Amino acid sequence: MRLAVLLAASIIASGQTGRDPGAVLDASRDRLREAARSLDNYVCIETLDRSYYQRVETGGAARLEFTDRARLEVTVSHGRELHSWPGATRFDARDVDELIRDGPVSTGAFGAYLAGVFDQPAVAFQYAGAIPADGRTLFEYRYQAPLAGSRFLVRVGAGWLPTAYEGQFRIDPESLDLEQFTIRTSQVPPGAGFLEAGATLDYQRVAIGASQVLLPRHSQLEIRLEGGRETRNAVAFSGCREYRAESEIVFEAPPETENSAAPRAGRGRVALPIGLPVALALEAPIDTASAAAGDPVAARVLKSIRRPGSGEELIPAGAVARGRIRRVEHHLLPREYFLVAVSFNRVEMQGIVSPFVARSAPDPELARDLGANLGMQGTGLSFWGVGTFLFRAGRGRTAIPAGFVSQWFTLAAGGR
Repeated sequence: MRLAVLLAASIIASGQTGRDPGAVLDASRDRLREAARSLDNYVCIETLDRSYYQRVETGGAARLEFTDRARLEVTVSHGRELHSWPGATRFDARDVDELIRDGPVSTGAFGAYLAGVFDQPAVAFQYAGAIPADGRTLFEYRYQAPLAGSRFLVRVGAGWLPTAYEGQFRIDPESLDLEQFTIRTSQVPPGAGFLEAGATLDYQRVAIGASQVLLPRHSQLEIRLEGGRETRNAVAFSGCREYRAESEIVFEAPPETENSAAPRAGRGRVALPIGLPVALALEAPIDTASAAAGDPVAARVLKSIRRPGSGEELIPAGAVARGRIRRVEHHLLPREYFLVAVSFNRVEMQGIVSPFVARSAPDPELARDLGANLGMQGTGLSFWGVGTFLFRAGRGRTAIPAGFVSQWFTLAAGGR
């Protein structure tokens, strides 16, 4: 009976579109395997907008607590997604959660999902029917990926464990293009810290050079956490380009460099005592409507830094400290406010680049009044090498102007 139903559905679909669902699946799988493999040749900017919800009671509406944003560059190497900070000269083979240390992160949207399903012999497929969409007819298929051979990995403690997953996808039977793809898993290993996860991706072809590359137009990952919390991660890709040979992939990077590009006119090391005051003025504005963790940031030293006692000039006025934004968050509960965290890792002065680590503490009274969440994940001191700034919300955004002056204190370089 089941065979007869599937055969009837196949005949109906074939009559509507002139294409056989089995033949369409075989042909599209071949194309999607090649599409996944070709992503090794490309790099894109990946912007991650995350929303955090709290469900007060079972079945009740989820309340939005806060949002944040992060930005990375992404490519694929041997079926694995690799990331770097925007503008970096090297890709980092560390896991993405070692770059973005706060909040849930995942990989797969750029290309690993496709490779894990369409380039995996153990995955089972089933035709689910013809679906009308915008005057066209799409073929929908279901798939199941067993635990054995699964490429869907979940972090548990310090390691990664595979989990079974399933989903469906829609194919245009005329163009053989993938239109939509979903993936979900609820068989989560104990200790993973979440209960279930699922993603929906809408695809399009993007012109990169002379090629038309299949990439998600929109991707949303939903994660149900323990304790009634949920997150929704929206991913967008932009600024795609062909991968260039001069880029590097590094497997171990000193924390103080964060894989950032730096002028090569000269390199030096200025030994800065701990606790020296530094006044820094932003070179460019930071607008919470568009800024993201990972974006480069620069600030000018307003007054020369001198060694106590001897008066020796260690860093002249006008030197430029460079680093990256670490957090851009919009909190709604219990009070509405914005949190922007910045860290610097080097200073440029007279053609010399030297390590530079400093701290700027937020206003404690304002933090208490807002009920601000200042903690950060990772090892070492929570605020080591980070400046955290709080702003009362206004009209849904905050723009920190160029020239904004903040007070910092030096720390030991490479201390984190």
